[in-house]
Amino acid sequence: MSELLKKVYDTIDQQFDDQVKYLQDLVRQPSILGNEAAERAVQEVNNYTFHGMNLDVTPIIADHSQMVHLPGYSPVEWSFRNRPLGMVGVWKSRRGGGKSLVLNGHVDVVDVTPLRQWKRDPFGAQVEGDRLFGRGAADMKGGVSALVFATKALQKAGIELKGDLILQTVLEEEGTGNGSLACMARGFVGDACLIPEPFEQKILTAEVGVLWMRADVFGSAGHTRAASTMVNAIDKAYQLVAAMRQLEQQWNQERHPAFADQPHPLNFNLGLIKGGNWPSSVPAHCEFSMRLSMYPGVDPEKAKRQVQAHIDQFCADDPWLKANPPEITWYGHHDWGVYEPNPERNPLMQSVARAHTDVTGTPVEYHNSTACTDVRFWTEHWHKPSTCYGPIGEQLHAANEWVSLKSVSETTKVVAATVIDWCGVAH
Repeated sequence: MSELLKKVYDTIDQQFDDQVKYLQDLVRQPSILGNEAAERAVQEVNNYTFHGMNLDVTPIIADHSQMVHLPGYSPVEWSFRNRPLGMVGVWKSRRGGGKSLVLNGHVDVVDVTPLRQWKRDPFGAQVEGDRLFGRGAADMKGGVSALVFATKALQKAGIELKGDLILQTVLEEEGTGNGSLACMARGFVGDACLIPEPFEQKILTAEVGVLWMRADVFGSAGHTRAASTMVNAIDKAYQLVAAMRQLEQQWNQERHPAFADQPHPLNFNLGLIKGGNWPSSVPAHCEFSMRLSMYPGVDPEKAKRQVQAHIDQFCADDPWLKANPPEITWYGHHDWGVYEPNPERNPLMQSVARAHTDVTGTPVEYHNSTACTDVRFWTEHWHKPSTCYGPIGEQLHAANEWVSLKSVSETTKVVAATVIDWCGVAH
């Protein structure tokens, strides 16, 4: 370990109580996607923090017209108006001559219901031993605290970087990724990107692509006294779900080298269902939404056509659905997958790998994820060397989510060392 890195690591240790308090501030904001007051509140925490670090701060207020033609845009049915999709803070290099780096993290979180399954306040940010509990503690406000306090430590240590450091806290990652895209639309792209997602201190080398689909299925309504002569929309919806399970099985029979050791890498998740309006009425309508995934290299538009063809074929064999086909809507995630077959040739991944070994004393491991992240924008659409590496946590998108504070500290040091290695230091 160099004296410079030791000084930075010591500074991170000295500031760690403040980092935990900052992380608690983030977790205590119930920034569930679409809760506009909480979204503004959590971004205001970062606005205040970035100004306190003397960064050049730009709040990103965007609309669809600014992004709809950009690669990777995901269509939505809700508004971006008055929502701070991004908060950007730039530590501008005074010397120049180095490469710029984006440190990106999302501050939107998913719902917490049913509350009865939580043993603690989901927004209480309670610390017990090494664990900090709360929605978003791992996914991914713990990582956001790492990118902020890595930068704070570099500043306090008196380091001058050769390249610009661009901090981004974004919304919409859980539904679209359009927060990161909005930052990129404003020119905040950088030469590479590191996202400290909670991948257990492993380097991300692959992830699946993701699509969101909604199906509106229609039946023939009436009183249940004649139910046997009618068409129940909920029953038909479940038949269509079963057909989608058949397609899921077909797609998983294909193999991709990144996921060859995983028996079921592609998941079609039935995440929402609504149908009917009265127990004694045969329902005329049922709506369900699924999250689909596909392998890296598959164009989301091609995948949509394959799904529609499968649905059409299924409906052709059902007299009712043939005459009354379901209405399919694609909204939210339209994500390409990511695959880096040669991480040893990826310069940012190797910067992270060296930093991990320096901090932990162990070789880094690589990770292929059946989830998606915003890193796809940099890798697939802007062709920048980028990856995810972040702390250890569990219960993501579930009750009793937690993050390991020891891993948050180590991740903060890895981020700081990566910044030094990537951006360069002016002597």
